[in-house]
Amino acid sequence: MVVLLKIDQFLNLIEDGAWHSLKELSKHSSIPKQKLTNLLKLLSETNIVEYENEKSQVRIRQEWQQILRNTQEEQDCEKAAVGNIVLPPKKSINIQGILVTNLTEKELELGMRVEKKLEELAIGIID
Repeated sequence: MVVLLKIDQFLNLIEDGAWHSLKELSKHSSIPKQKLTNLLKLLSETNIVEYENEKSQVRIRQEWQQILRNTQEEQDCEKAAVGNIVLPPKKSINIQGILVTNLTEKELELGMRVEKKLEELAIGIID
């Protein structure tokens, strides 16, 4: 399990697609340099990363960069509940202990993102 966490941490470090030095990656991922070198050789052979042994640099291949981003976006979506509520004119609603009141003469659409607590609230007027 610890190894997978370190590999995940390593992939997060290189997901930007930029070149990274082995020294930097070893320091930030807590993977010893020799083990990191062996991992990079394997990831290079499987076309996940571009590894320049002479320069001691690595970057993730573009297609894998997109896969990591999509995976992260999917995980972010799974964590949060997202929804919309239409709040009629001159009405109130209680959302997790927060009273939201529509003081206008128009319907308001409330777009929300909730993880454990209300994270975000966007308000728009419905014409």
